[in-house]
Amino acid sequence: MDTTENTTLDLASGRHFNDSAIRTHALACSVSIKGGKFTRVSQEFIDEVHADIEALIREIRNKYPITVHEPVNTGDATFTTGALLDRVQDVINGAIGRLIQRKVQMQPSCGKTISRTR
Repeated sequence: MDTTENTTLDLASGRHFNDSAIRTHALACSVSIKGGKFTRVSQEFIDEVHADIEALIREIRNKYPITVHEPVNTGDATFTTGALLDRVQDVINGAIGRLIQRKVQMQPSCGKTISRTR
């Protein structure tokens, strides 16, 4: 992934999300938090989760903006190892799980479908 400021972050164009896991976790949160009130998850909810994850990644990328000089070309250098990527994946999965849980908590108690929250 190109990390320059001017590059558009487009996660929607590829297969970056496990929608089945998002649905399953949202329904598990419904059972745990809302007594199993919701039995379906709308595509709008899934799309909103995707947008929130993209915002999270943009926030990480924008933490270190280009200030004075253009970034030095790193060539083929890779600064991370597989072990670090595994740990980062655990952290990101935990954050996404909490994001989904918060969205389920914000759902009004009407209907059977978990839908968008904004």
